Formats: sequence, C-alpha cells, structure tokens
Amino acid sequence: PRAVQQQQFEYAYLFGAVCINTGQTEALVMPFSNSEVMKAHLRLISDATPKGKHAVVIMDRASWHQSYLAEEFTNLTIIH
Repeated sequence: PRAVQQQQFEYAYLFGAVCINTGQTEALVMPFSNSEVMKAHLRLISDATPKGKHAVVIMDRASWHQSYLAEEFTNLTIIH
C-alpha cells in the first residue's frame, strides 16, 4: 500500500560550552549556523567568564570556527 510521508525538514544548530571547573553552561539553539552566530556564542562565553579569568574554547575546523572571531574578546582564546 501507498503511504504519505513527510518530505520537508527543519534543522536546528546547537552551540554549547561547559566550564570544566564549575559545570556552568552557555548555549544557543539557532535555525542556521554562520560566523555571526559563532561570535554571539563567544560573547555569551566571554560574558560568563569571571573577571580576571581567561576562557579557552576548543573547536574543530568548521568554516564558522575561525580564530579571528575571538579577537574582540580579551578573555578568550580559541584552540583548533
């Protein structure tokens, strides 16, 4: 017998970070992924990092994981 099946898809991109010392998390759920969304996620991480501390963000080499995105944040470093 014939069956109707859904032919459309919706996607969500998850951006997440966990502090290994405190367990504090920062995350975004977005309908798309690009450098601007990555920069917004880095801003969340930077804002959550306590004054006087420095955060290291470990990333793969996805096209939106560029080191220059962290240049405006004095308390972040990206390691690929």
